Amino acid sequence: MHDVGMNMNQLAMSVRQVDDTIKLARGWSHDLYHATEAFDMERIEDKLARAMKALDEARAALEGYEDAIEADHNSVGSVRLV
Repeated sequence: MHDVGMNMNQLAMSVRQVDDTIKLARGWSHDLYHATEAFDMERIEDKLARAMKALDEARAALEGYEDAIEADHNSVGSVRLV
């Protein structure tokens, strides 16, 4: 536990859960994309393709989150009561 009350392990697990959720949504979007592709549903295919791209970008934005948590944890000073 960090001295300001933030549990770094819980934070990392929560961010990992977000990443896993995005990964799952990306997989579902991919499956739906191929299902609609078989029926020439171009408009929804386009929306799903854009959603997959956005989900890929979201996962990429989270890359290195464990290192970021560690760096932030190490840079936060102690809380001082006044």
